[in-house]
Amino acid sequence: MAKGINPKGLSFILAKILIMRVFVLNKHGEQLMPCKPRKAKILLNEKKAKVVRRSPFTIQLLYGSSGYKQNLTLGVDTGHNGVGLSVISETKEVFSAVAEMRNDISIKMTQRRMYRRNRRSRLRYREPRFNNRAPSTRKGRLAPSVQWKIDAHARLINQLKALMPITKIVLETGTFDPHKLKDPSVKNHQYQKGVQYGFENVKAYVLARDGYTCQCGKRGCTDKLEVHHIVPRSEGGSDAPENLITLCSKHHKVLHAGKITLNVKKYKSLKSATTMNIIRSQLLEMFPDAIETFGYVTKANRYTNNIEKTHANDAFVIAGGTTQARDTVRSVTFKRKNNRSLQKNRKGFAPSIRRQRYQIQPTDLIQYQGRICAAKGTQNKGTYVAFMAGSKRVVKSIQQLVLIFQHKGIVCA
Repeated sequence: MAKGINPKGLSFILAKILIMRVFVLNKHGEQLMPCKPRKAKILLNEKKAKVVRRSPFTIQLLYGSSGYKQNLTLGVDTGHNGVGLSVISETKEVFSAVAEMRNDISIKMTQRRMYRRNRRSRLRYREPRFNNRAPSTRKGRLAPSVQWKIDAHARLINQLKALMPITKIVLETGTFDPHKLKDPSVKNHQYQKGVQYGFENVKAYVLARDGYTCQCGKRGCTDKLEVHHIVPRSEGGSDAPENLITLCSKHHKVLHAGKITLNVKKYKSLKSATTMNIIRSQLLEMFPDAIETFGYVTKANRYTNNIEKTHANDAFVIAGGTTQARDTVRSVTFKRKNNRSLQKNRKGFAPSIRRQRYQIQPTDLIQYQGRICAAKGTQNKGTYVAFMAGSKRVVKSIQQLVLIFQHKGIVCA
């Protein structure tokens, strides 16, 4: 049966971080310099410290000690899909990690909207709520997917500041010009006259651009013209002209039926560039004491020190790293808390809306037949758990498993 935190998990977690450093707090909760796992194990065995966090692994001293501190610099390689983090001193790198950003926020919210709409349609009457469509309530509001990325960057920085005596933060940001990315030759007043200048809307521009003819390259076109999304909106496509093409109604219909394909180049979305512009301004406002640097500076410093380009290496260079001893790169992911799951109630079946947290969630550490594994998923309303035993995927009942550790929020491996 799945239980609470198992003491056996302590030795397993220490074994996993054998070559990584352990975060240390003094008895007052103030940050000290990280120590080696061997020293942390001795302090724990001698009852001179206690475990206060297991992801990332952190101990707190139980005896009086101000502790020795060095000046630490945090370098952050901001990004849309991945974020590089590095904390260095004058002689060594004490922390290195790459955080993977979530890109499913928009999809999850679309699904939630569908499920809620389905439930509300079955209600005879619902009392009016506050007017959340009023302009005053939406002023300054960012898209949820963008707001999450900003909050994720801030959470990572604040957690490292809470675990180590960081004295300086260096952020690599980027300012992108979407108009110039589309047309490098644009300048001055041309910014006010884009490709759609003089057209009533995007559709009118696309039809004129394609010469009011079907672009599928097939015969037998009809006279009725329609505009087709090359990358569907459901897959992240936008209404940008580069993602639109003119088709006749006949070929548009058979294209969606999967009977023909288009031989066109998919456009490069500028969504990430716009998001990074917003992240830059927000982070500099949240951390006014942070030092800003740019990609060309990082690139030049990497070439000078002959360092390969990765998120972890970029963060190391951003922090001012040159010849310091490197730390093992950790992998950081963000885990959904799953306190509630809105699922569709199928006709003829019992309601499937989850009302409580499953005992074992994905990424939790479990023990099966003496082997420690990470849960990959749940089945049958949480009564069965899937995990990898070596290279083999195994599904077992929670009655046969022992819960070692529950990951919450940020998962640092």
